[in-house]
Amino acid sequence: MTSGATLRQLERDLGDLLERHDTGRDLRHFEQYRDRPVAFIREILKGEPWERQEQIAEAVRDSPLVAVRSCNAAGKDWIAAHLALWRVYARRGLVLLTGPTERQVVEVCMSEVARAFRGASELPGELYRTTLRLPHEARAGVLAFTSTEASRLTGFHAPRVMAVVTEAQGVEEYAWEGLLACATGPEDRVLAVGNPLVPSGRFFAVSRPQSDWRTLHASALDHPNLREGRTVIPGGPSQAFIDRMRAEYGEASPVYVARVLGEFPDQGEQGLFRRSWLEEAARRWKLWEGPRVGEEPVVAVDPARYGPDETVVAVRYGDVVSELVAWRRTDLMETVERVQAVLERLGVTAGEEPSAQGIVVVDEVGLGAGVADRLRELGYNVSGFNGGQRAQASGRFANSRAETYWKLRELLEHGTVALPPDETLFDELVALQWRPTPEGRVRLEAKDDLHGRIGRSPDRADAVTMALSPLLHEALDVPLDAGFAAVNATFWRPSPWRVR
Repeated sequence: MTSGATLRQLERDLGDLLERHDTGRDLRHFEQYRDRPVAFIREILKGEPWERQEQIAEAVRDSPLVAVRSCNAAGKDWIAAHLALWRVYARRGLVLLTGPTERQVVEVCMSEVARAFRGASELPGELYRTTLRLPHEARAGVLAFTSTEASRLTGFHAPRVMAVVTEAQGVEEYAWEGLLACATGPEDRVLAVGNPLVPSGRFFAVSRPQSDWRTLHASALDHPNLREGRTVIPGGPSQAFIDRMRAEYGEASPVYVARVLGEFPDQGEQGLFRRSWLEEAARRWKLWEGPRVGEEPVVAVDPARYGPDETVVAVRYGDVVSELVAWRRTDLMETVERVQAVLERLGVTAGEEPSAQGIVVVDEVGLGAGVADRLRELGYNVSGFNGGQRAQASGRFANSRAETYWKLRELLEHGTVALPPDETLFDELVALQWRPTPEGRVRLEAKDDLHGRIGRSPDRADAVTMALSPLLHEALDVPLDAGFAAVNATFWRPSPWRVR
């Protein structure tokens, strides 16, 4: 149970009273809808769910974990809000409603709760901006908060908790963990809904067929407005919307796939890597039979110190990244000792003639400089890497970091590199976004921006690209400009807009 201090804080955060129903029915009246969420929505809330919304309601009734990937305007927040009220009144449950922004949580989801509550005078209770309270039921109701505040409710338990995660693709990893920690009982439920914009992160993981979640999918093409060719549900998707998205982005674009078809695209809207390339690289890794006789390893080290970031060592033989070794929370001396242990295991020894040994690439920016210097002192063949320095092809790339990541992109696209099947690595790569500079050079998003979206630094991706950095001088079969044009096609399609 939550602490008294947390409850008092929640009381202070209630805000203004928006609606009060003093003459509603006795709560026992709604127990007849305990296992009939669709009937509750129709008979009590006077709502008319369409087929997919009915399926979502029945899935939440029957399954502890439900993930819904949806196109735009399919009514995912509408059904989430109506199910929240069903859960509160028919199951006497506590609903924790969260999302990445206050606008999404309050102005979208809680607004749907408010509209349904106002239209159902039979429901007793008091509705506030972020809370719905029931009379004489301290452990049933709705609490809404942004996912950045989820830590406030860590450890909060009540009978029949239901966590609703809206715009789930934007919710931080720690918020997922906090909510899942609250929904631990046999009757507890978690419902995650969102647009499938990026094929990485927790929402992508729970939406995959191999996950433990019940997954549902809503495409604009299945909506009643499209099936019947008329406005059945005002505000739902229309043929004009689909035509605009097709003309603006193309049917194969990540934008169309996510926002019209309601499916995860192969890459994000501004992504540099495709999920299918990474899965193919993992299949090649599984077929690898080990290094050739006399083949020396390239060992890349991306050091971290204390805190959540990882120190990652990536090992490459030829065109195969054979393994990733990672650890956290070590000082620089212990980091050097652990790196040494990896090098010794690989047969890379320190000596007076480092040119005859494998290469050790170290990120020498900041604390990595100490690691690089110490490894040099020990006699290893160390090559420093600085992602912010001038690129070799400076006319095409904003810096060396962009150049090495683009090199990895081309190797993956041409099927000439193998990667270990590491989901953390794949999530970091697929989440990475890029844009062309005004001069037409490739520029990657800042690490701090990526960290803010995925909840961690891209340590594994950085180590892999550093391991591949010695390949930069090698020519590719396809000119760089052709690859740039291919990945940039989404941004340079002829616009359907009429300009006056």
